[in-house]
Amino acid sequence: MARRQQIARIREARTLIMAAMAACESPQIETILKSADAELHWALWNLGEAVPLRPELEYGEAVPEGRTRAR
Repeated sequence: MARRQQIARIREARTLIMAAMAACESPQIETILKSADAELHWALWNLGEAVPLRPELEYGEAVPEGRTRAR
């Protein structure tokens, strides 16, 4: 797989994970999804992609209305 394809697939996977987090009602599952997203975030970083230092800065809108993320 070409590097560009790999990056595109990782970004797609992160989008799917963020959507799953937004619809999640289980704190345990949400934590597992955040962990998976962080791994993909750092994979992009290691591939030389420009990503924020903290992965959670990219999914502020993924929090369902009326909920807040633990800090």
